[in-house]
Amino acid sequence: SYLVHNTLMLFDTSDTGAANSARYEKTDNVLCNELARDCIDYAQKLFSIKDIQFKTELPDEFSIKSNHLYMMRTIRELLYNAAKFSDGYITIHLSQTDTTVRFMIEDVGPGLPQNAEELIFVPFTKIDDLAEGLGLGLPLCKRHITNLGGDLIYDENYQQGCRFIVELPTT
Repeated sequence: SYLVHNTLMLFDTSDTGAANSARYEKTDNVLCNELARDCIDYAQKLFSIKDIQFKTELPDEFSIKSNHLYMMRTIRELLYNAAKFSDGYITIHLSQTDTTVRFMIEDVGPGLPQNAEELIFVPFTKIDDLAEGLGLGLPLCKRHITNLGGDLIYDENYQQGCRFIVELPTT
């Protein structure tokens, strides 16, 4: 599964040119809770993640106009990273503001070293040289969400592990 995961990331980085802007078209009606549940199921099967807590403040019919594929890739990658580095406790929490929907993924574990937030979104930069990976996961997630009009935020105030917040516009 590690090889498959990294191969998919390399394919993801190879998309360039005119196709790049077209692929981020926001033409899908994405049911947010359903997307989160699908990503949890995928992560539990493919990456042997045992327990992911799901919390939502959104009704099941709540949706946004976005790009399902790139939202899914981002949430899957964040869950994968949480599983890879956590002590086993992972939560995904969905909520809404006046203008955005938020997917908050947090884990309990060692977290990131201080000042790592400056490097985590730089391609091919790894914070832990001993960890497997290419240093592409978080930079790709950031690119996907930014290209969809949102933001990926590392919550440096969270001290029990790592917390990332995907924020996407609701309109």
